Amino acid sequence: MEMKVVRRIVCVVVFFLLIGAFVLSGSKKDIGPCTEYKCDVKNLRLSTTIEIDKEGENFATVNGEILKFVTDPLTMYNLNKNKIAYADDSYHLISQDSHSIYVDGVFSVEMVGLVKLFGESYDIYNKDGEKVANVTFNTFNTNGKMYDTNGNLIADFNSKFFFNDFDVRISEECTLDEKTVLMIFCSYYSDQSADSNS
Repeated sequence: MEMKVVRRIVCVVVFFLLIGAFVLSGSKKDIGPCTEYKCDVKNLRLSTTIEIDKEGENFATVNGEILKFVTDPLTMYNLNKNKIAYADDSYHLISQDSHSIYVDGVFSVEMVGLVKLFGESYDIYNKDGEKVANVTFNTFNTNGKMYDTNGNLIADFNSKFFFNDFDVRISEECTLDEKTVLMIFCSYYSDQSADSNS
């Protein structure tokens, strides 16, 4: 009888811990004045599909290419279905988690995946090869932070446990354009999705 009570107590405690972790996942810290984006990941698709709202208004869609074996290039389209940004990793066969990002047909940044024991990390370089930012993500893929080279938080990524959708906030202090930042976070999501499916 006593063992039955202990099991029930343990189950209740575990249940509340899971609920607490779910509620706390995706919690956002103050980053000052910023623009908020909701990234709605479409499930049951052959390739990555993310619909992005900016401050509650439709903004863009990001799609991966169907049936790409080594790479999953992502393309951002505006509401008129015009290509406005692109992330390609076809030249990074050794480091799959590195991407060249182009905005409006012009090279914007290179995001280079780094070795990290827990979570993920990327260094961001401009066209001149100068490091302009660093992005780190936690082990659970629920929180990411982008810092400039002075250590200022300029953007973040938040999602909840067990959900694919994520939110992005870009600070007014961020010197990178919004399409570049969104493509960085969408590329990270695509990398994680590919890793979990392999």
